[in-house]
Amino acid sequence: MKIAVVGAGIAGLSAARALSARGHDVGVYEKQRVPGGRNATRKPAGVELPRAVSGASLSFDHGAQYFTARDDRFSAIVAGWLRDRVAAQWSARIVSFDAEGWEDVDESTNRYVGTPGMSAITGAMTDGLNITYGQTVESVSPILDTVDHVVLAVPAPQVLPLIAHVPDLAAKVSQVTMKSNWTVMAAFEERVAARFDAAFVNGSPLGWIARNSSKPKRDWKVDAWVLQATTGWSEAHAGDDPDDVGAFLMEAFEDLVRAGLPRAFYATVHRWRYAAADPPLAVGAIHDRDSRITLCGDWCKGSRIEDAFLSGIDAADQITSAPSSCSA
Repeated sequence: MKIAVVGAGIAGLSAARALSARGHDVGVYEKQRVPGGRNATRKPAGVELPRAVSGASLSFDHGAQYFTARDDRFSAIVAGWLRDRVAAQWSARIVSFDAEGWEDVDESTNRYVGTPGMSAITGAMTDGLNITYGQTVESVSPILDTVDHVVLAVPAPQVLPLIAHVPDLAAKVSQVTMKSNWTVMAAFEERVAARFDAAFVNGSPLGWIARNSSKPKRDWKVDAWVLQATTGWSEAHAGDDPDDVGAFLMEAFEDLVRAGLPRAFYATVHRWRYAAADPPLAVGAIHDRDSRITLCGDWCKGSRIEDAFLSGIDAADQITSAPSSCSA
């Protein structure tokens, strides 16, 4: 079959690779100039670094922070990434904060990151694929005139206008509520006096903080941190001024560091509009044979990178088996 995949995030790339491996002619359309979606790495340009770290590089994984592997299919892919050195295990000290203080998180979980940034993973996944960047899809009808099937691997709110003509699909997608996330990226003149590399935070506007420079293949000379608010707080403050959000979340971060924070020579804020489904549908993927449309993404299966990857595999499986008119 000739198949179009809309969206070059983890799910879309996973579906495209699986379908290509099965002999189908696959083309991918991505509205951004790079692949990855929230599996992103920000490399600020033109930042004047302090003299002590002159010549160092500054980067932030400002979306997905790390990934785990539980399913055998995903574990096999991760093993390949590790072999090819586009991923590495993150042996970080991770703690959990609550009203009583903090304690170490169970170290039995293996956490992995892309190297030298999270975007390296999706960069590797694009290898061999035919991808058109800077292409916004506003209707699937023109595409379906030229292909046998379309996979939509974009956030649920962006899917809805594309499937309004397919009531069964629209009814399923309309059940999904996606929430936003405010993220702060900050780099400090001196090392933050924290005895941990990352933390899950409870009872705070912050839900997660991480020393980005603690991850493998990052420039350790620059103490760069990523602060992510909870989706609840982010939704309640969706319309706030980014500067106010950044200042507030930096204060929340300082509350967690007993010695206080050194001066930040760089700080910026990013809002992920569709950060997470609350809750995901937990269906893997949604396939409609009659309309020749299949949907996949982390909002279908779960919020982890592994979930998005498996959702893409599920989409490929359903397209090639096509068991019923509309299945999930």
